[in-house]
Amino acid sequence: MNKKFLYTVFTLLLIGLGSCKKSYLDTNPSDQIKSDRVFDNINNVRVNLNGIYRMLYMQYSNQEEDGQASMMIVFDFLGEDIVHTATGTSYFRGSYRWADHRAEGNALPLFSYRMYYRILANVNMLLSGLDRVPDVSQVELNTVKGELLSLRAFSHFMLVQLFGKRYNLNDVGLPDNKEGEFPNLGAPLMTFYSEQPQPRASVDDMYASINKDLDEAILLLAGAPARGIYRTHIDKSVAHGLKARVALTQWNWDLAITNAKEARKGYTLMSNAAYLDGFTDMKNAEWMWGAHQLTEQLPTYGSFYAYMSSNFNSAHTRPNPKLINVLLYNSLTVTDVRRKLFCDDVNDFVNFPGVVNASTGQPEPQQVRRRLMHKKFVVADPAVSGGDIPFMRAAEMYLIEAEALAMKGLKQEALDVIKVLAMNRDPNLDPATIDVDDIATYIDIQRRIELWGEGFRFLDLKRKNQALDRTGTGATTELGQYLERSAGGIWWQFKIPRREIQANPFINVNNP
Repeated sequence: MNKKFLYTVFTLLLIGLGSCKKSYLDTNPSDQIKSDRVFDNINNVRVNLNGIYRMLYMQYSNQEEDGQASMMIVFDFLGEDIVHTATGTSYFRGSYRWADHRAEGNALPLFSYRMYYRILANVNMLLSGLDRVPDVSQVELNTVKGELLSLRAFSHFMLVQLFGKRYNLNDVGLPDNKEGEFPNLGAPLMTFYSEQPQPRASVDDMYASINKDLDEAILLLAGAPARGIYRTHIDKSVAHGLKARVALTQWNWDLAITNAKEARKGYTLMSNAAYLDGFTDMKNAEWMWGAHQLTEQLPTYGSFYAYMSSNFNSAHTRPNPKLINVLLYNSLTVTDVRRKLFCDDVNDFVNFPGVVNASTGQPEPQQVRRRLMHKKFVVADPAVSGGDIPFMRAAEMYLIEAEALAMKGLKQEALDVIKVLAMNRDPNLDPATIDVDDIATYIDIQRRIELWGEGFRFLDLKRKNQALDRTGTGATTELGQYLERSAGGIWWQFKIPRREIQANPFINVNNP
């Protein structure tokens, strides 16, 4: 395989993952750095690092493959809190119906597998040459290395959550092939650049590598310069945030608490007015990490907001507005600002214009309108399906800390943390009305409503070993296919894609 750094897509696990006509380290054509020049100076390295970040939101092979942004949609469509109102376009329909991720020949397993391994390949390639970059300060070197290690940990974390079993503390230290169960395997672990096929690593080994990378990244990023208003790159706070996510998934409550606290230092929760601003601007006070998508970077069709915004006029949004689970909506107090994100009166065009006709600036007359349709994600220009995409917010850190405290049995302490977030969203909330004895349920509801549409629900259900239950939510079997899915089992794992099975002799075709 040609190893040119910018003119070849790194498929990593043999060429079975396919190739593509465009570079995955470009930020734009004028920024191309030839492979023999990448390590000439730190600026060249940064150009290529920028390209890796762009892989988190750029479009790959088709319209529903817009990087991590598309995976966010998949994760929520696999849950119960976003409800479709119509069959809609074919895009993401198979995810909503719990079909795509369990078909090895389907585009979803291939796309997700290929994307994270392309990120890993490019990260490992940059890491392999950092030591020979001349005339670079230690702070610059540490910052770039810390970001790369964080991206490697992030990619492995996504892969093990998708293609492996849920992390179970009771399984730690047990053999990978337990009698009567399918192998406790994750995905191939790549901590170096190689084009040779690799076997699947155990779930335990993958988490050990993820934590090692994040621990080193946190130390390296301690002296990094401030990022400014565009928080597109990972800094120490984000590395702590990733560590908190991993710790929560691993049942390591103390570590989750410590890192969530560290992660949110320096951030403030947004005002109620800002909460209604449309969630497309990372200058928001509590955004920790996200994608800043420029208009010229948008694909002709597709992008996160073409599917998830309330006002962009697309074939996906116009006939199929996305609703909130009515049970979740009803759990909100009437004075909670988050309640205002969902339409209670379909004739209220002032507060809920819905899809907007860009040529007239008025509500699109052909749009479908339904009660509880959202206006959380609103593009600034209804003619452009672009906006900043949230990958991490400080609110999540409050939720992680509160959940971990509750799991430790520290109910009052958990209440003290969650009420900070809950009372920010509802200044009229009386904390005395919160049932401290059932604080875990309250935190779960707060997490679901706070992170609605931001790509967490499937992974939350999986890590908690909770069943999918769409009954009473407004979903129908015709649209959702599965109203219920029992917890655990192979349906909660993505299939290894067929092209990887065919190309990699270490991948057993009988693996789940």
